[in-house]
Formats: sequence, C-alpha cells, structure tokens
Amino acid sequence: MITTTPVHPFLSVIIPTYNREKSLLCTLDSLQQQTLSMAQFEVIVVNDGGHDATHRIVHRPFPFRLRLFTQVNQGAAAARNHGAQQSEAEILVFIDDDITLEPGYLAAIVRKSAPGILSMGSWLPYLPSDASVFARTVARSIAQDAPTDDQDVAFTECTSNNLAVHRMDFYQIGMWQDLLGDGPTLWGDVVFGYKAWKSGFRLRRLADARLTHRDIHLATLSSATRRAHHVARIAQPLLRQYPEIGEHLSMFYNKTPINWRQDSLKRILRKSLCRIGWSPPGMWLMESAVPWLERYAPETQLLQALYGWIISGNLYQGYREGLRAATQ
Repeated sequence: MITTTPVHPFLSVIIPTYNREKSLLCTLDSLQQQTLSMAQFEVIVVNDGGHDATHRIVHRPFPFRLRLFTQVNQGAAAARNHGAQQSEAEILVFIDDDITLEPGYLAAIVRKSAPGILSMGSWLPYLPSDASVFARTVARSIAQDAPTDDQDVAFTECTSNNLAVHRMDFYQIGMWQDLLGDGPTLWGDVVFGYKAWKSGFRLRRLADARLTHRDIHLATLSSATRRAHHVARIAQPLLRQYPEIGEHLSMFYNKTPINWRQDSLKRILRKSLCRIGWSPPGMWLMESAVPWLERYAPETQLLQALYGWIISGNLYQGYREGLRAATQ
C-alpha cells in the first residue's frame, strides 16, 4: 500500500498598515508564535502610503515568508484587495496591524476552514496596565460573551480585521468594498458579509481561533461614543444602496423616525421613550452619573448598563444627524 502525506492548504495572512510600525511589529511577533508550521503560511503587508519606518520590517529575521507592498494612500479596503491580488494561497486570512493572535489561531483556521464558509476568530479582552474603568468593563463583557463552541453568526458580524476565506470565494463574493469612497472599509465588511450570505455562504466563529484587538476606540467611554456617533452618522450610504440590510442591524432598532402608518403602538412608545432618553438633557444626566459610579461602584451591572445606554444614545444621535444630512 502506498501512503501519502496529506497536503495542507497554504495561507496568506494579509495586513494593511498605515504609519503604525510599532503596533505592526506586535502583530508580526504573534505570527511567529503560531503553532502552525511557518512553511505553511506567508505574511503580506500592504503599506498604504505610510511614511514611517514600516519599510524596514523586511530586514527583520522572521521565520515565515514576509512580503511587503507599498501603494499610494487609498485606504484599508484597497490595501486588503491589493494584498489578496498578490497571493496565490488557497486561504486568505485578513487581520489588522492592531491584532494579536493567540498561538493556535492559524492552526484552527486550517483545521476548520472550508469552501463556502467565512471563518472568524473569537475576541479576547485587551487590558493595558493603565486601563480605564470603562476598558475593564468592556473586557469583562467580552470575556463573558466568549464562545465555548464554534457557532454560526449573522452576516452583520462580518469584520474585515478577523476573517479567513477561501481565495476563490473571496473573488466570487466581490472583494472588499470602499462603500463611502474615503478609504476605510467602514460598513464595507457588513456589505461583504451580506453578499456572502445572499450567495449561500456561512459565517462561522471559531472558539479556538482566539485573538486580541488593541482597539483604541475602546480605551475610554469618550472614544467609544465618538466612534459610535461616527459609524451611525455615515450609515446612510449603506442603507440607500442596500436598504434591505437595515432590518438586520439591531443597533438601529427604535432609532428610526416614527412611522405612524406602519409602526405598532408598542414600537411607537419605544421610539418615543428613546427620543426622550437620548435627548441632550437625558444624555447629560446619564453622562453626569458615570464619574460617581466609576468611583463608588465600578463593577456593578448598573454602570455597565449605563455605558451601553450612553453608547446607544450616541448611535441614535449620529444616525439622526446622518439622516438629516441625507435629506437636505
């Protein structure tokens, strides 16, 4: 009997970057800690027109194949697509330069990825030594929600900084879309997930492909609220081009204007309460309570709930601001 050694798929890990050499090096360090054989993957870094010392990374002695490409600044969507076009690997793994992978991440991707499935890892909390009360609360919430088993998730959870997809599937779905025309993949990842879902693909979160996101937007409540306001404000191009996606975005439930002809009485009441609670006076009251709770009750469910209400209020205000701008 003739036996053959199974041929494992080859991976390309694609990382867009812009003037974040130090953070990128942390990401690359986590890649050289992978349990997967270093011969089984390459790393493609696309420098999106940055002018720091990122170009020097190719002179460092990494145990995996590292390729660096530079493009004129076009944004993360174009950088990811450019990286994919340089690859001939069977599986494309998209991460960002603020991601730290646990050692078993790529091995889990290899074991469980398959054509027709978009694989995502599971988040771990990131806590620097000087973490704010808000960051610690977010970390506890992430840890509590961490899956213990692989699970199918909605297309709205698709994210461009933590996704593995078979190469041919990536092109069939349509690559990453710069929905706003300003460079980032904001809402473009949801569009990618939506197109995949409509084409019959599954989005799967893997419990043993774990990673940490060093997300600056979750460092403080103020940075998280600014992000929420911005993301909601720029949602209108998405909803105009793909109006059917709106019903799947739970973050906008009860934030749309009252439709007196179609909304149920229950929904009209909820929208009315949201309008009052997320009005400027209502937001001021909630925000004024935060410092007191952070000082005297930092680990209570009340503070966690208050953080959620404040962020939801900024989603509401951003959404309404974007809606007004779109109708002018």
